[in-house]
Amino acid sequence: MSSPVNKAAGANWLTTTDHKQVALQFLWWTLGAFLLGAIYAVILRMRVTSALVDPALYRQMLTQHGILMVFLFLIPAIPSVLGNYMLPLQLGAGEFRLPWLTRLSLRLQILGTLALVLSISIKPVGAGWTFITPASLTGPGSFALLTTALALLAGSWLASGVNVIVTVHHGRRPGMGFFQMPVFAWSLYLTAFAQVIAGTLFGILVIYLAAARGSAAGPFGANADPLLWQGYFWLAVQPLAIFALLPAAGVITEVIAGVSRRPVVGYRTVVGSLIALLALGFCTFGVHLIGKGQSPALSFAFAALALVTAVPVALLTFSWLSTLYRGSVACAAPTTFVVAFLLCAGIGVMSGLMLCTLSTANYLANTVFATGHLHYIMMGGVMTAFLAGLHYWWPKMFGHMYSPLLGRLSGMTYMAGFNLAFLPQLIQGARGLPQGLATVPAGLRGTDLVATIGMWILTTGLVMIISNLFGALHDGEKAGENPWGATTGEWRSGAVGGDPYVP
Repeated sequence: MSSPVNKAAGANWLTTTDHKQVALQFLWWTLGAFLLGAIYAVILRMRVTSALVDPALYRQMLTQHGILMVFLFLIPAIPSVLGNYMLPLQLGAGEFRLPWLTRLSLRLQILGTLALVLSISIKPVGAGWTFITPASLTGPGSFALLTTALALLAGSWLASGVNVIVTVHHGRRPGMGFFQMPVFAWSLYLTAFAQVIAGTLFGILVIYLAAARGSAAGPFGANADPLLWQGYFWLAVQPLAIFALLPAAGVITEVIAGVSRRPVVGYRTVVGSLIALLALGFCTFGVHLIGKGQSPALSFAFAALALVTAVPVALLTFSWLSTLYRGSVACAAPTTFVVAFLLCAGIGVMSGLMLCTLSTANYLANTVFATGHLHYIMMGGVMTAFLAGLHYWWPKMFGHMYSPLLGRLSGMTYMAGFNLAFLPQLIQGARGLPQGLATVPAGLRGTDLVATIGMWILTTGLVMIISNLFGALHDGEKAGENPWGATTGEWRSGAVGGDPYVP
């Protein structure tokens, strides 16, 4: 298997429309944003543990950590890296139908990233990554540059979403109907609608917020109800979170089918569950406002809708476990990350049920329990799925195989460190620790120490993962054409029609 990196030698990567080269560039940019956000997280954890942190500086660092991780890594990582690389291959399209949009989405992502880093360098904003008003209207920081960066990122999501929709409709190989597409292709297709709708809304909202900061007027001005901004923010960001989670579910489905060497159990049920999750993502934004001033009637309605999401999640879980059952499961690195995903996402779903139950949500919503839940869903779910997919498709993307043993060890280290780092937040939140405190009360120092140890174990696991993957580019063995024995389009040629998971 030849490496696309070698094929691209000497090519102009800034003007390319090749989906593989664009995907690899997205990998470098999202990885850079992740590393910068991770550095913020390590510094925050060290300062909180040592109680040597200024509250204003803490809010600034917390804001930048959240923005970097959510908007520059977690939301775009799977669609932009794995999606851009694999979707044309799975559909047999050869290339996206609108390749200039592929290039445009990359350029907007780069410009947004550079603008965001520049805003941090000039004067970081400290209003929180949700930009709660009126703090975001009056607080210091290069807010105009920050909102410009977010608007550029929203434009990148919009371009990517339109490109995927057009490609799925007009780029499938002859004989491939919608229900012959792999689940990952389905997840990207559904995600594209969230990218177009929620991405456009998010871009408009941050521009309105910047205008309100400049004029102190408008729907989000200084005299407006602060709950109004939060409602609109979550109306846009909740679907954006779904557009990170849907591809994660698609990746896990593909990896499970590949490493277990079995067709996906309940294929149409899985697709229907993804459609249901997309629809519910647009209807459950108000669950984030429970306990924050929202009327009891609205809180009850949104909590009931949020609880309904447990049904498609349960169906997805049943399909994954059924596919693994009696499968010829490979003891490989992707399998380790699948196990980590099932554990972390499972804890995230269970903690989410507590935040969707009014009797507990009113107490937990403003504590670090909500922070821990967010990390379990977005980091434990999206990031772990991204790592599973990266290990699964790495031989296809680069033509080299990493160390299988180190891959499994790094996955287990990552899983142990992640749970030690964030499970204490659920415990601290249950004991009433509010969000945003720069210091931890003496009675919770024990759990905070465990979280610090977990952070260092998690960091060790991530260093092992990065060194194993990128070290393989230098001295890794050549990978076979299909090391997993998978059957979807990116692993074989000439596949038309029929079940995408049956040879």
